[in-house]
Amino acid sequence: MSVLAAAGWTAAVTFVFVCLLGALALLRPAPGGAAGSPPPAPRLDVVGSFACQAAAYLLGLLAVRSVHAPRAKARELLGVRGTHAAFYPLAVALGFALEPPVTALYEAIERRFPSGMGDARLVQAFVEASALDRIAFGLIFIALGPALEEAFFRGALARPMRLAHGAPVVVAATAALFGAAHGEWQKLLPIALFGAALGVVRVASGSLLPPILMHGTYNAIQCFALLSAGGAGPVDEVPAAAGAALPETASIPGWLVAVSSACALVLTALACALGNRAEGAARAREEDLR
Repeated sequence: MSVLAAAGWTAAVTFVFVCLLGALALLRPAPGGAAGSPPPAPRLDVVGSFACQAAAYLLGLLAVRSVHAPRAKARELLGVRGTHAAFYPLAVALGFALEPPVTALYEAIERRFPSGMGDARLVQAFVEASALDRIAFGLIFIALGPALEEAFFRGALARPMRLAHGAPVVVAATAALFGAAHGEWQKLLPIALFGAALGVVRVASGSLLPPILMHGTYNAIQCFALLSAGGAGPVDEVPAAAGAALPETASIPGWLVAVSSACALVLTALACALGNRAEGAARAREEDLR
């Protein structure tokens, strides 16, 4: 698979996702408001949005497999295989270490170039959700969402690209496409950097499982931050406007960003070293080249 083809598949999946979101918005009843007042902003439908994403990405996975690997089993295409056991705790640690610098970078870009797409609606959705809904949100953000995105970017795209390109090209391309798929240009660099780390772990381990664990760990911290922001006050004190930003107190201390960045660099280097020396990782990487 060429880089251009991977970009085309990403654009197609994103287009289908947006179309499904549009269809969902048309089917959803409009929120009512008091007479003479502007209608309230629609509530964020986390479950419905994920259902649209899942449908688009699963269709993309099936299409990529039919075109680029029609004879390969799904597990082979995606890279769902074992690797050296040390990659799993390393992936968790790297997910923790990357969250502060990635979030701080996004906050810095957002302050300089506001997107008008803050986290307030997501915070409000968490605050107003029932206990059962919060469990569903947690499953989506921490388990299902990361598994779906990793299966597409570090699975269905990475393995066919690896047959035609070197590892650095695959890591860079999947990272850039991963960032671009999130829509806002303000998120492109932070998410692409996180995607690059995910790609390094994927290539070094030869398996999709460590990146899924790493992605889930990162999202778990983000999920906890949203819950903490929502728990800072009553529901009616949480900003309801889509363009509202989180309070300045949510900013990450500079010392934490520096320490976490250093830890992330060390852990990424350890992942590369482990991939070069561990027999389990070497066997897993060989599967990607068959």
